[in-house]
Amino acid sequence: MERERSFDRMMWISMLVLFLEAVTVAILTELHGQTQESPNADINALGLFLMPFLAIPGALLGAVLSLLLVIPTVRLSEALGRRFTGREIWWWVPAVAAAGLAPLGLLAALTGFLGPIDAVSAWCAATVLLSVAALFTRIARKGLFGSVLLWGTLAVLGTGVLGVMALDLGIVDAYAPPVVSRASLVGEWTDGNGGTLTLSDDGVAVVSAVGDPAYDAEDTEGMERCTGRGTWSYDRGEGPRGQAIAVTVPECDWTPWEVGGSDGRVTVYQYVGDPDAWVLYTLTKLPR
Repeated sequence: MERERSFDRMMWISMLVLFLEAVTVAILTELHGQTQESPNADINALGLFLMPFLAIPGALLGAVLSLLLVIPTVRLSEALGRRFTGREIWWWVPAVAAAGLAPLGLLAALTGFLGPIDAVSAWCAATVLLSVAALFTRIARKGLFGSVLLWGTLAVLGTGVLGVMALDLGIVDAYAPPVVSRASLVGEWTDGNGGTLTLSDDGVAVVSAVGDPAYDAEDTEGMERCTGRGTWSYDRGEGPRGQAIAVTVPECDWTPWEVGGSDGRVTVYQYVGDPDAWVLYTLTKLPR
C-alpha cells in the first residue's frame, strides 16, 4: 500500500474528504434549522454565496486537521493492526478515532462547554467524520482523488436537493410561527426581566419598562427601557411570517412586532441591532 500512496496524495485526499464533510454538515445543519422554532429559519443564501471566499481558509484548516488528526489516525491504526492482529485492518481506524477524540469530549463536558449529552453527541459525530476521512486517506491510491471529487460532489448536491424537496413537499415539517388572531393577542406580555406590555381589546397599549431595541445595537442586556401609553393594531399579513403587531407609544421607538414561538407558547419579538446578527428581544404572553 505504501508504494501506491504518497504523503502528498494522502494530504490531498484527506483535505478533499474533510471539505466535502464540512459542506455536507453545513447543508444538514441548515436543513435542520428549517424544522426548529426559529424566526430565522429561512435558507441562508448569503452563506452559500460566501462559500467560495472561504476556500483558502478552509483549505488551510483542512491541511491542519489532516496533519494533526487524519494522517496520525491512519498511521496509528495501521501500526496497532500490525501489532495486535498481524495485518492492517480497516476497523482499527474508527477505534483509534474514537479513542483519540474521547479526551476532547470529556474535556468539553468537564469544563461545562457542552452538557454531557451534547458532549457525547459531538464525540460520536466527530468520530464518524474523522473515521470517514481517515478511511479514504488510508487508501489514497492513484485516481482516487478524482473519484472522490465526482461522487462526493454528487452526494453533497443530492443531500441538498433531497432535503429541500422534503421540506417543500411536506415530508419534513418546516417551522412556521403560529397563526394568531387579534383577540388572542389581548392580554399581558412580559420579557421576563420586569418589562410588560399590556394590549387591551379596545386598542389601548400600556407599556412598563419594556426594552427599546432601537437604542441598543449589541444585545438585550442593559438596553433603554420605555414606559407609556398608546395604541396597537394587528395585521394578519400574507401567511404566518407576514403577521405584525404595530404598537405606537410616544416614548418607544419600535418597528412592528413579529410573531414567533409555537401554538402552545406564542411570542412576539423585535430584532436588536443588525437583523443579520439574529439577536432577538422577545416578549411572551402570560396566561390569563
